Amino acid sequence: MSSSTSTTSTRTARPGPLSAPIQPPPDSTSRIPVTPAVLRSIFSSSRTPHEERSISRIAFFRFAGFLLSCVGISLAAARGRGIKSGAALLGVV
Repeated sequence: MSSSTSTTSTRTARPGPLSAPIQPPPDSTSRIPVTPAVLRSIFSSSRTPHEERSISRIAFFRFAGFLLSCVGISLAAARGRGIKSGAALLGVV
């Protein structure tokens, strides 16, 4: 019985134009993604809770007013329109 041993070659890679060093991808945990919540926390940290509540209340009422005005304008535009005028817009009549 003869035992065969395999030898491994210890060749080193030669530097050349095609063998560029492989760099690991940047660590994704090193940077915090900028989201609206992060920006809000930055700005809210410079205000007192009372100021923050007041700003949120004003923003809510402005948004509610915007929605109500959109509904009002839509109702005013739709008033007086019937099936005939809608059909006329489509060119059916």
